[in-house]
Amino acid sequence: LSQGEVYYYYILRWDDTVEDIREQFPLELDRTLEIADQLGIKHPHNRSTRMTTDLLVTRTNGTLEAYSIKTDRSVLEKEREREKLFLEKLYWESKGIPFHICLKEDVNLVYVQNIMDVVSCYDPSRVQDAHGMIRYLIAHKKISVDMMSSLLNYKMLIDQHRHLIPPKLLRRARNTSLILPAVINKIAEQKGI
Repeated sequence: LSQGEVYYYYILRWDDTVEDIREQFPLELDRTLEIADQLGIKHPHNRSTRMTTDLLVTRTNGTLEAYSIKTDRSVLEKEREREKLFLEKLYWESKGIPFHICLKEDVNLVYVQNIMDVVSCYDPSRVQDAHGMIRYLIAHKKISVDMMSSLLNYKMLIDQHRHLIPPKLLRRARNTSLILPAVINKIAEQKGI
């Protein structure tokens, strides 16, 4: 996946109405050839290569949505790119499936970074300390936080939600916060920094 596709994958993964995300979903070659011929445009690549859609999403209500992810608006200025996107759009419309063009440049990077960070502890086996427990609780939406406006402040979140964190993990967080600066200072001293 491209960086933009990864960003939108995480955004969609975070959405509770999304049940499944399929990447680089192959389109039916016969249908895309038919549409290209009707439009009088060259089929992408060649007439034996299948087109793909970046992300095909299944919603919890069973509906599908197709997503094409592009880096920025300048891609849309190229006539050939517009032709290929139009072909892809008509393909999905012929199946009654909404088609979206999303731009990497429109992504809220703070939001994506926060999502990527908390879902890293979605699996309980990844929880090793209070920071991990806060990530786990947010990933499972047991606590609600603003994910969009700034990077998560885990120290503050631990203080606010300490009643949800097992004491063993709280002790580990305190020990880590005491040990980590000492370790960093030791490494810096060894490197002469």
